[in-house]
Amino acid sequence: MICNTCGINNTEENKFCINCGKELSAAANISENACPECGAETNETNKFCISCGHQLNQKSEPKKNYTQQNRVNISTCKKEKSKKQLRRELKNSFKRKQAGKFSGMKNLKLLWITVGVVIGAVIIASAFDLIFRPQTKDVPVELKSSNPVVEAKVFEIASKFVCSCGTCNEESLEVCKCEAAVEERQFIRDYLEQNQKPEDIVVAVANKYGWMKAEFAANYNVDASRVWNPNQLEITKDIVSSTPGLINTKATISDRYTIFSAFICPCGQCTKDELRDCTCNHPNGAMEVKRFIDEKINENKYTINEIVEIVDQKYGGKKI
Repeated sequence: MICNTCGINNTEENKFCINCGKELSAAANISENACPECGAETNETNKFCISCGHQLNQKSEPKKNYTQQNRVNISTCKKEKSKKQLRRELKNSFKRKQAGKFSGMKNLKLLWITVGVVIGAVIIASAFDLIFRPQTKDVPVELKSSNPVVEAKVFEIASKFVCSCGTCNEESLEVCKCEAAVEERQFIRDYLEQNQKPEDIVVAVANKYGWMKAEFAANYNVDASRVWNPNQLEITKDIVSSTPGLINTKATISDRYTIFSAFICPCGQCTKDELRDCTCNHPNGAMEVKRFIDEKINENKYTINEIVEIVDQKYGGKKI
């Protein structure tokens, strides 16, 4: 223990200084580097007291005493960091939106291209179909009567005729399904629903359309030009030279095959040369020529020879 009067170091047991005899009393050393055991001044880096050898406690790192200015700087740094982070997040968000917008525009563009291609393909296909598909008329819907008796009489009367269209291989009227056959059967049906007599209806059909079958003609007062007879006579040089009057008589429906035999199909596009055997729909083809011949026969004012010459002038294709 250090004497407060003379400064001599005394033992802890001494109550009085051995040098000056003054009473020893422990005095607090307020120095931060004083030994807590003997009070001797030591260096702050010493681990033991140089006076008594007492082990000194290592001073812990004092806590930083942040001033108001420091706190303001820290707060400012945090705010600056938050602003930078916010700007970075906003920038990234904008980039994502732009990328999404570009992707959406790209997808929309691809969609419109696809729609355009599909529409173009449909238009081209439709145009191709209209140009190259054979143009045919739709067969009208036949409005049959709800009365079975009427329909039975329609069938009976129609069976006495051949379809007058001239293009369906002379099918019987009651079974033919072409447009002309539907029209003729409707003509019969309308007369029956007006309670007209069947025999009168037969004559009316023969006078309007012709093509009455020859086996029924004797029972009705019908002009011979309105009677159909499957005359298979062909015009040849031998026939013309031996029976010149044959082609100078007034033509009837039964003579259509004879007139057909005088021609080849004038279209020049089909494999069948004979007009009577050809059924092509080409321009100036067999079906068109046959309809024209039937029209001339139905006018009931031309001979076979005259019709042959009229057809030859309009279409050509005459064999002799």
